[in-house]
Amino acid sequence: MNRSRLFPTSVPISSPPRALSGWRARLASDPIPRLLREGTPSVLARVRRDLIDDSEAPSAREIAGYREVQSVLRKMEKDGSFAPRAPEKGMGSGKFALCLATVRALDRLADLGLRVEEEGGATHQLRKMADVILASQGSDGGIADLALAETPKARAKVVAIHFHGWAISALCRAGFESDPRVEKGFQLLLSLRQDDGGWAWRGVRTDSAARPSSHLVTGMVLRAFASSSQRCTSREARRAAELLATRFLQPDRYEDRKAPAFWEILTEPRFYTDALDALDTITSIGLGKENSGVRTAEAYLRSRQANDGLWYPGAPVKGESPTPRSGAKAAGKDKDVAEAIWLTLRVLVVLRRIN
Repeated sequence: MNRSRLFPTSVPISSPPRALSGWRARLASDPIPRLLREGTPSVLARVRRDLIDDSEAPSAREIAGYREVQSVLRKMEKDGSFAPRAPEKGMGSGKFALCLATVRALDRLADLGLRVEEEGGATHQLRKMADVILASQGSDGGIADLALAETPKARAKVVAIHFHGWAISALCRAGFESDPRVEKGFQLLLSLRQDDGGWAWRGVRTDSAARPSSHLVTGMVLRAFASSSQRCTSREARRAAELLATRFLQPDRYEDRKAPAFWEILTEPRFYTDALDALDTITSIGLGKENSGVRTAEAYLRSRQANDGLWYPGAPVKGESPTPRSGAKAAGKDKDVAEAIWLTLRVLVVLRRIN
């Protein structure tokens, strides 16, 4: 699509609306003009939808035709699944890897702006993906293909509740919240809460609800509640969000990604719980600046803005603001910058919500 058609001629790309000047004035530098210049059509659509409240932002039907979206959909198999990559293959069984790869693809398509909308756009493909993810769902609501053991080679016995939560989140974001199978998935999440209101990896890391929750697991499970219009304001979601807010930049209670430094490894697209993902989740549930954990995480994220105005994935660069790797290609074409643009967009959505 011709990029110039994405914006009304009365709103120049170089002059973002004044309505955003308040929260943007607190940034070290304003990256929105750069997002508008260098972003893909999917980025521009989300800027219009989530940052400038454009009522004429592209619909999911229009977004389905974007090159970036089609690039993802072309990788889909006929049954709706996605072939796993090395990271997924190294974590568990072939069924686990395939299911997780499909969850990641669905979550990414939701990032790009796809949702089930009547019968248009990519609705058919999204439904096939949902069927793949939920094909192994048991009577308790658990997605059996997402079962893991303590080690990749050991026999899996229980559903990895953190990946199950991520799957339910992706399904809600793609428009399947009203599906009865998704409701069953939520019931499993609620049944496995720890006494402190969070979640831990039951059956692998602990067998007792009395043990403390894991912020890694709680953060990934809470994605499901944050993505649900019906459950994001529930008492259970609020309690878990308040608990997670006390854990920012602290070591986990369990050995999985225990070091505090794991909070600082920002991923794009998201994977495990990190400072941005957790802040996005708990603020979607309703926590704001009155919460000290929100203020801590917000200050940390602001400190990660690079000299060029963007936020870059990975761990912080010690002693200086992060910048693209040396030898980078032209801005907007280099993979580092493309990922940074998406990460920056996610950061701005959260900062706008807080402020």
